[in-house]
Order: sequence, then structure tokens, then C-alpha cells
Amino acid sequence: MNIARIIQITFLAFALTSCASKPSRPSLYPNQTLKDHGDKYNVDIDECLKNSDVYLKTPEGERLQKSANSGSVSTSVGFGFGSFGSGIGLGVGSGDRGGSRLSGEEQVRRNFTNQCLVNKGYQVVGWEN
Repeated sequence: MNIARIIQITFLAFALTSCASKPSRPSLYPNQTLKDHGDKYNVDIDECLKNSDVYLKTPEGERLQKSANSGSVSTSVGFGFGSFGSGIGLGVGSGDRGGSRLSGEEQVRRNFTNQCLVNKGYQVVGWEN
């Protein structure tokens, strides 16, 4: 097998596994809200993710995506923060993974989801793939 064929197979395998990976989800700080809700937190995360998908299709969501794509919005900007603790959770939770640049859509999606979860009493500490 020649080197070009090996590279093609490697690239194809990488592409297939990248597409098959599950979407990113927030990780929550184990505060009292998380302890009180038990397994319901997954329902709350799903609801916030669904609402963020709806928001992304609004004129305001599309404007923020374009703005973020142009590099004028950082990953921790986009929605008002409640208290100081909430701001920390949003700032940490919306950071990019491993130094990779997030798309404008993903930045807005994460910021919206983070704020939705903060409004429900959760604290976001990061995002998992």
C-alpha cells in the first residue's frame, strides 16, 4: 500500500469519526440545584439546548452569529450575567476547547444555553464533546 493511499484512508477515518461524535454539552458544577434536581438536570440541559437552537434562527441570533464569526465577540460575551458567580460560570463554561476556535453559531449556542441554565439555578463549569 502506498503512502498516498494510507493518508486517504486515515483522512476518511478521521472524517467519519468526527461527524459521528455527539454534540457538545455543558458540564455542571455540583451546587445545591444540581443535587436537588437529581437526574432532571439532563432534561433541563436538553430544554436549554433546544431553546438555543430556536434562538439561533431568530434575527438577533443570526446577527450575533455573524458578529462572532467576524471575531468581534469573545466566547464569553453575548448575554447579561446575573451575579458575579453566574458570570464566572458563563465565562468558564463558554471557553473554547483545547485552544480551537468555536464557530459563531457554537459561541452563541453555548452562551444562550449557559444563561438558560443559570436562570434555572445551575452553574456551568465547562463543555464536553
